Amino acid sequence: MEAKELLDEALKAVHDITEPDWKALALSKIAQAMASIDKQRATSLLDDSLRFVRQIKDPSWQFSVLLTVINSVALVDPEQVQQLAEGLPGETMQVLALTDAAEKLAKSDKQKALRFLKEAERISNNIADEDGQAEALSAVAEAWAFLDVEQALRTALRIRRLSDRAAALTGIARILSEFNKTRAKAIAEDAIKLLRQVRDAEERATVLDDLVEVLSKLDIQQAIALADMFPFPERKAAALSVVAQSLAQTEPVKARDLLNRAAELARNVRDPDRQASAWRSIAAAMATLDAEQALNWAKQIRDPDWRNWTLGDIAAAVADRSVEEAVKIAQQIEDVEERSSALADIAIALARSDFEQALTIARKISDAFYRVQALSEIAQVAQSRLSQ
Repeated sequence: MEAKELLDEALKAVHDITEPDWKALALSKIAQAMASIDKQRATSLLDDSLRFVRQIKDPSWQFSVLLTVINSVALVDPEQVQQLAEGLPGETMQVLALTDAAEKLAKSDKQKALRFLKEAERISNNIADEDGQAEALSAVAEAWAFLDVEQALRTALRIRRLSDRAAALTGIARILSEFNKTRAKAIAEDAIKLLRQVRDAEERATVLDDLVEVLSKLDIQQAIALADMFPFPERKAAALSVVAQSLAQTEPVKARDLLNRAAELARNVRDPDRQASAWRSIAAAMATLDAEQALNWAKQIRDPDWRNWTLGDIAAAVADRSVEEAVKIAQQIEDVEERSSALADIAIALARSDFEQALTIARKISDAFYRVQALSEIAQVAQSRLSQ
């Protein structure tokens, strides 16, 4: 089946979506997939998406959806990005829109990416609020990492608060870890040095979350040592789960040991939400090794929402080795939207290895938004096959 036919099918599913926010997001997903097939039609779909964005009543959610739509606009009509960004309330949000667009365009249109990035930096320099400026400069620094590492580092060094500067360096290291591991590790170590000077426990933990994830790809022993720095047992359990997930393929015994250690920590967490969050991380990581044990741990979660999210994570993790088992797990999710989200993840993961089965699963998704999401992603796979 051709990509265009799949996107037409996705467009029909949009008619079943009643809320303007989800209509806007669905149309922006179809537009992204349509961009390489029919740019004019993709642009028209984004115009429709923006029309629905204007109907969203909650201001904060409206602007969150708008940022996502602008991301899609960057791939279809980059010239419109700056105009849309200028209409956002608040300079920090404008910077976030421009830096997201710059990252999207970094490979395909470096000149436009640089233009957006320089404008974002100019706006950042004029932000008076320290928290807002720190968030903006962090976004600018991370976007620069795709184009000019030295400029990224210079931007990060302008952030005053140590925890925010460490977070920016961690973001840069995360991006570099994909193509320059040596430099990424050196920058992550600079972030660790800064973090050791941070006194506030919550600020330290927030940066540590990201640092452990970055270093789990670069230096396992250092990642484990960082996990032990967490002052909160539930965050330490989640961090150990991240490291275990990185080890699952190469050192499964060690990964399982780390997860058992994390499970002991989770059992001693008193707050129900924090405990559920820890179990979710642990179960999702264990699913790559032992689905039955992962499901047993998921049963420790009493809150139905947390349990549904965890089952979705387990299903996605299992999909690589057994689609039948993944679908069976997803069917245990009680909430229709969460079940649909899990099935969409399975269909998307399967699209490159078993296109027809992925399509079968996608078409059976109950929630229209997640059906659109799956069909749009599968359409992109179909289009990439055509161009090979």
